[in-house]
Amino acid sequence: METNRQGAIASSVHNNAKALKRHKVRLELLNTQIAAVEEEMRSLIADNKELKRKLEYLTSIPGVSFISAATVIGETLGFESIVNAKQLTSYAGYDVVLRESGNFKGKTRISKKGNSHIRAVLHMPSMICVRCNPTLKQFYNRLKPNKAKPLVALVAVQRKLLILMYTLWKNEENYDAEYEIKKQQKHEAFAARDNSLINQPVS
Repeated sequence: METNRQGAIASSVHNNAKALKRHKVRLELLNTQIAAVEEEMRSLIADNKELKRKLEYLTSIPGVSFISAATVIGETLGFESIVNAKQLTSYAGYDVVLRESGNFKGKTRISKKGNSHIRAVLHMPSMICVRCNPTLKQFYNRLKPNKAKPLVALVAVQRKLLILMYTLWKNEENYDAEYEIKKQQKHEAFAARDNSLINQPVS
């Protein structure tokens, strides 16, 4: 936001050199402070072997950075009080609600009543995931044509990404790009077995 503001000041017809200089100093200070906070986060996690080990499950997801994973874990206290995916999506404000009043029937949307820090930190990873993450890219491409706005499909990716992070953390597993394919093959195998049992002649 501040970088955009600096660009706006620089490109203004009535730009002020002193104002631009002051803003540049402010931007440098913010970047320095951000770097310091990130270094503190890395140091805290490095001192906790268990936390460091489990955080690596989340960063094994293509598109999820250390900062994104650490923020989600910090905001949920390591999913300490989360018992299922539904509760997690509600906590983060990704639960779907229907806006309606009297005879007016509105459209469904996410509530945004939950933790805004989680939603903010998952925005950029979701944009990366729809380009490089095999599972979420396929999910996004399947969902996007059915949505009026691409952002709606992107929010759905954020929700799915958060649930994926929760699942890997709880199961203590690394991301498996073939998971969805394996799950589909498993379902197909069960369906084929059930059909064969149904079609067996009765003796």
